[in-house]
Amino acid sequence: MRNSSTDSDCRSPDDSQGVTVVNHYETSDVELSVTVVHAVLEATGKDPMDVNLNDVIQPDALNRIFAPKPDGTLRDGGTISFDFAGCHVTVQGDGEVRVDPNP
Repeated sequence: MRNSSTDSDCRSPDDSQGVTVVNHYETSDVELSVTVVHAVLEATGKDPMDVNLNDVIQPDALNRIFAPKPDGTLRDGGTISFDFAGCHVTVQGDGEVRVDPNP
């Protein structure tokens, strides 16, 4: 399913695990940190005013970790995980964002 507000491919939730999975595209007009927040909101049903990504990770740093290299090539690999808004979030270098609301 296409989510135009985040320009991400969303498969939500994974029925077997209750995990929300979002694929963030490098060509997205939305920053990765925004995609993460939207995925957490979708997984939890929380109000946007009730979550603050800055409480756990600097959004600009998250965006830069997986941003294309200065020559424009995509970064290969890498994973970062953190707890946010009661969820366990894992972001992979290929753009996959996994949100487990029942860590």
